[in-house]
Amino acid sequence: MIRKLYLLLVPLLFASVCHAQPGQTTTATLEAIPSVDQGYIGMIELGYLYGKVHYASQSTDLSAASPTVQLFNGYRLSRGFILGGTVGFDFYDNILVTPLALGVRGEVLDARVSPIYSIDTGYGSTFMSDESESQEFSGGWLFNPAIGMRVRTGDHNSAFSFSVGYKKQRITSSSRWGSTSTEQKINYKRLSLRMGFMF
Repeated sequence: MIRKLYLLLVPLLFASVCHAQPGQTTTATLEAIPSVDQGYIGMIELGYLYGKVHYASQSTDLSAASPTVQLFNGYRLSRGFILGGTVGFDFYDNILVTPLALGVRGEVLDARVSPIYSIDTGYGSTFMSDESESQEFSGGWLFNPAIGMRVRTGDHNSAFSFSVGYKKQRITSSSRWGSTSTEQKINYKRLSLRMGFMF
């Protein structure tokens, strides 16, 4: 499943890069571009989640790692404030979580290379997870702040991004064995490492 999702997303990322890269741009055109463009901004990010998972039934945290893919669509109000929404796929063990979050992005400098920040908070749904007759998953709230760098590719609205953050996701697992049922609260705490393209 993971390989198929990546194979679907790579052409999408390539198409976005091609669409965002115009032909030759003269120096006069570049100078005419305002320092801050208000309007739509999108971002596709691929990355990796690494860290600890805490089970309520166990006294120690377990190390784990998983891939992550997310798409951000927003509106740039100023260089330092972009408001939008995030949707994607996070893979935790045998659970596929689809995050639906409100996101804030921002750039610190109006330069080719600039520090950036992001904060996403919302709900992680498990409706796409594989479930059995004896086990069900339900999603929970998520929180994901991050900082990183943005490097423009030549066009003022397109850039590559690299970020490091912290992601916390809550999940509930319900198991049934005959007439016995158990419920387990799971808190995923992960370091997020992502590379993306802004357009």
